[in-house]
Amino acid sequence: MITNLKIKRFDGKNEKIDNFEIEVTDRTTLLEALMHIKDNIDPSLSFRVQCRSAICGTCAVKVGEKHILACRTKIKDLLEENNGEILVEPLSNLPVIKDLVVDQKIYLEKLKDVKAWFVPKEPFEPVYPEDLKKFDKETDCILCGICYSACPAFQSDKDFGGPINFVKVYRFWKDKNDALGDERIVLARENHITSCVHCKYCTFMCPKEIPVEQDITQIEFYGKQKGIIEDQQQGFGFGFGFNPPSF
Repeated sequence: MITNLKIKRFDGKNEKIDNFEIEVTDRTTLLEALMHIKDNIDPSLSFRVQCRSAICGTCAVKVGEKHILACRTKIKDLLEENNGEILVEPLSNLPVIKDLVVDQKIYLEKLKDVKAWFVPKEPFEPVYPEDLKKFDKETDCILCGICYSACPAFQSDKDFGGPINFVKVYRFWKDKNDALGDERIVLARENHITSCVHCKYCTFMCPKEIPVEQDITQIEFYGKQKGIIEDQQQGFGFGFGFNPPSF
């Protein structure tokens, strides 16, 4: 099957859309198509790839209204979802370095702001299966940046920590052997957790099906109950020019 693949390109100064005609099968993934183009048609095409197993998260891109991992997404499915036309773009909310390669440093650096690492307390308590269930899904986060890209909150608050930050806050806050305890909630407040508009795009788009928005809601509710986070009117609309994706 011959397929036309459109790719948004950026060389540091100019943007353009290139068209590539390639032959694919029902099993061909988007990443395999990109690699074919780079190896056989245009070696200047730039994109990230590492594990090819949906573990590293480096191949995250946008196609239409969806944010996906290229390594686990078949061309056939994309054609069906996008009326036979595929336009591959880099992630949003992040500076583009070249073509499909974005600067991930922005959200990776923000992880430092919420101390996104385990701080062991003493004495260490025994851990049981029911303890692990409290943050089991959150440990699946692969830092792909998809939730960061899909988040509309950055359009109204550039200092918003981002969904990734709050997934990490939740993960360690729920760990009974983490020494920071409610300091995690303070860090969430300082990273503007209340700027979340609860649109759930982060949850819908997450390739690991982490309940991101639910985690944020729980942190906010607990913080307000404890007086750590100030209660305020929170908007749930889309009043800042963001076009909601269809699902």
